[in-house]
Amino acid sequence: MQIDMHFYAVYALCRAAGLKPEVSRSIAHASQFVDDAIDAEPVVLPDGRGLLPTMTSHRPIDYQNTLPGDQWSVWIPFHFLPGGVLDASESGNPKKIFIERLVCSEDSPVARKMLKHALSKKNRNLWPHLIGIVSHVYADTFSHSGFLGIANDWNKVKSGSIKITGAHNSTLEHYIWAKFEEFKTRFVSDFAEMVPVGHAAVATFPDRPYLTWEFEYERQGNGPAKVRRDNPTTYLRACRKLYEFFSRFCQVDKDAQDPSGPRPWENIKGPLDSLIRYKAPKEERVKKWKESIAKGRFCRPTAIDKAINYDEGLWRPRRVEYERRQEVPIEQTDAYRFIQAAHEHRRYVLLELLPAAGILV
Repeated sequence: MQIDMHFYAVYALCRAAGLKPEVSRSIAHASQFVDDAIDAEPVVLPDGRGLLPTMTSHRPIDYQNTLPGDQWSVWIPFHFLPGGVLDASESGNPKKIFIERLVCSEDSPVARKMLKHALSKKNRNLWPHLIGIVSHVYADTFSHSGFLGIANDWNKVKSGSIKITGAHNSTLEHYIWAKFEEFKTRFVSDFAEMVPVGHAAVATFPDRPYLTWEFEYERQGNGPAKVRRDNPTTYLRACRKLYEFFSRFCQVDKDAQDPSGPRPWENIKGPLDSLIRYKAPKEERVKKWKESIAKGRFCRPTAIDKAINYDEGLWRPRRVEYERRQEVPIEQTDAYRFIQAAHEHRRYVLLELLPAAGILV
């Protein structure tokens, strides 16, 4: 998914679920920042201490995508959460069983357990940041379903099998294929054959909310002969589940509740479906989300709602130096809280969640 879903849709769903605008903004920012937290160098502070970032993403052409350790510390816990699903007929091949359990799966029991854990933390300092991080990971189980976050032949797709289906105007189709070729030039030609990580073989097709498309895996046994994807329908299911998750969070954290209350799902389903199906480049889709939020499609709009905007620079680790000059304690900065929440999430996934699912020891 892209910024229109990870930030603006998450913000709209938080507000519709009955959360305050300030809390909704923190959750949405954390959700999107998972894709933008690429800093690795420690920030040395004036008092001699250091702030060590928690990387939650890499740029597509980053060589670190080729490193198994980084695949496990970044792609597995933050973008391709293993589903733990295994074909009941599969037996006798431990390596194949292990790989199949690593495949990301929509709304898997593993993913639902992750959400439950986040709700149980009740950490006032880190809670919105952790809720935002897991909402990103959970949403990605819908768009990234069928792929896994380590380099493996499972992710390979037959050349020429990727097709756009359904009604899309020629201008938009040209735009999509141009972006596909750009992605291949920058990433696939360098890494995809050598390091088939995630859905690189199908570029950004899973991340476009309005798209209907199809493809075939290169290796038999990875799914049906032809895999058909209806992104709008899938994305709406993801929104419904996220709305329910944010509603539960609203009930658990009474201080986060907005006085105006929630909007019923049936009241927001139509606007959500229209926004998801809006066929346009990312920038235009973002503009539509902003307009819908400001017009009160999801909540009674406040000044924050009408001016909602994502700025990835606000949570950069070096931002703490500026905020420190404003006499804000480091531990109260969003940069610090995101780093701590991301570290806690990764620790939980790799040391508790996946071992409990029988995927890791």
